[in-house]
Amino acid sequence: MPPTPPMERPRLHRHTAMFQGEQGSSINIHGGQFIQQNQPPPTTAHDCSDADDGFKHLQAHVATTAFDSAQQVDAPKCHPNTRLAVLNEIMDWILLTVTRVQWMMWLNGAAGAGKSAIARSIVALCLARNIPVARFFFFRTDSTRNTIQPIVATLVHQLMQQIPELSAIVIPQIDSDPLIFTKSLGTQLQYLIFEPLKQLHCNCPLKNIVVLLLDGVDECNDEANQTDIVRVIANCLSGRDLPIIVFFGSRAEYHLQQVFRSHDISENLLQLALDHHYLPDHDIYLFLNDKFKQIKETHSLKHLLDDGWPKTAHIKEIVVKSSGQFIYASVVINFVSSPRKHPIQQLDIIRGLRPTGNLTPFVQLDALYRHIFAQIENITRTSLILAWAIFSNIDIICGFDSEDIPVLLVDLASILTYENGKIHFLHASLPDFLLSPTRSQRYYLNKRLWCTHLSIICLHRIYEGVVNAFYPLIFDFLPYAEGTAELRDHVLALNFNLLHLSYFSTLMKCLQVIRTLNFGDDGELYRSQLKRLMRCSQESEQATELERLRTAETGHAPIALDVLQSSRDSRSPAYEVAVEFVEDTDTFIPSSETGGTTGDVEAEVAPRQTLKRPTEHTPILSHQEQVNPSKRHRIV
Repeated sequence: MPPTPPMERPRLHRHTAMFQGEQGSSINIHGGQFIQQNQPPPTTAHDCSDADDGFKHLQAHVATTAFDSAQQVDAPKCHPNTRLAVLNEIMDWILLTVTRVQWMMWLNGAAGAGKSAIARSIVALCLARNIPVARFFFFRTDSTRNTIQPIVATLVHQLMQQIPELSAIVIPQIDSDPLIFTKSLGTQLQYLIFEPLKQLHCNCPLKNIVVLLLDGVDECNDEANQTDIVRVIANCLSGRDLPIIVFFGSRAEYHLQQVFRSHDISENLLQLALDHHYLPDHDIYLFLNDKFKQIKETHSLKHLLDDGWPKTAHIKEIVVKSSGQFIYASVVINFVSSPRKHPIQQLDIIRGLRPTGNLTPFVQLDALYRHIFAQIENITRTSLILAWAIFSNIDIICGFDSEDIPVLLVDLASILTYENGKIHFLHASLPDFLLSPTRSQRYYLNKRLWCTHLSIICLHRIYEGVVNAFYPLIFDFLPYAEGTAELRDHVLALNFNLLHLSYFSTLMKCLQVIRTLNFGDDGELYRSQLKRLMRCSQESEQATELERLRTAETGHAPIALDVLQSSRDSRSPAYEVAVEFVEDTDTFIPSSETGGTTGDVEAEVAPRQTLKRPTEHTPILSHQEQVNPSKRHRIV
């Protein structure tokens, strides 16, 4: 069984605030921001059945913060001269002069990639060109804009401001049906947006395209509501007979990927993924350069900053750590630019050159990570996969069916990808978070604890015949494991008779690592397993015959003498083990009765094989698997 987590991991609902502050306030998370938000005082509830004025009735259902928020928690527009490629591509789609094929666009990307900043920049560009744009920015912990109820009223309110002629059609519609805002999203959209715009367009054709922009769809409360938004709007646009286009922005969550892939939606959709195609590293580097220049010009301690600070190499370190996501770079700048701290010392803390003390340089980023991890259903099994990915350089997961892995990682789609058996972290800072107990808290991956568990899994797979599990066991997990009773039992369960004799040197290396672990038995486990291995090598007539044939073919000397001869001067670990093998004649040297000869000169054991850490380009195959590819094992 996997190790018991330090404490139970609660599953937080998406619509709840992360932390409760003083009365009238809450601590919220959005796009990596971690900030206290003051809530407006409670007001008298609006009763739709008592509405006697269509415009006031509309205003009662508008979420002002969803399109014109003064809250600092909302993302700013893009930094000047950054994101130009993706902004130009989106504006080209909006201003399309040829026959339109796609009436919807989905901008998606990792958490903290800068989607909302791009969306706000698009709004500004549209308004500057007098293009009507009605927008709704969802915010997970703001109850006024994390549901579908205020969407239509908020969009209609903005359209009426930008297209005044629309009021004469919409307000009478509301007067005739005061309960319209209690009806379904589809009914509201058709009744208050699409039909009025169609009527207006027939009477007097609209000069410009109308843009509906919905950002942060994944922050609407309930996945069913999120997919309903997409489906309902796609259905309203299916006629393609109105100058209305819709822009969606969200993380690439799996349920949203699924709905956008459906045939009736995908054929009318243009997808833009914020990936390395748009050269984010260049933009992040420009952002950092400008911000550090601003710090040197405005900080109260600017007289202590050299002209050469920070070094270009240090800026590039931040770019690499950002992994193409602006949130990390933004967090660094916010921390370094603190007016009451020395910028040089703050940057040293970021770079790990100075202890953090009571400071929390990554508090915004950590809050984002913890919120994402809170959505995971099976945190223990998911943590096992992440531990393998972080502690091993072999991109193979041991102990799971291959079909289970993408399911367990489904809630982490915004911070990592899993394709072709490989896990790729979209945030290079994520492993740092998981390996820090103060930052990750209940999601902390204790290296010793998890390496112990992963060692047990590898030993179990070796017992089942998956010999490739030796490599992560020896190089990545066992050296950092704890000598627990369970690990001892699995080491004792190794059946040397089932292993091909060509793995003799690998087994020696494994025993060498076991020798370094403290099982509380004064080395008895190591000595007993060493004797078992030597006995198996003597008793295996088939293995002995095979080794004679292989020695004749390759010309290699027997392993013990070969290792001794090549390593005597360096006193390598292999030499130390081989010395014990050769000196222990009772358990190592085959006698004439067992088919061998006396004396260590003629000792018959497995030929020497060089055990190298496998790389991405080095297949981990046994001799039989190299000869017969059909017998290859995969660690799953």
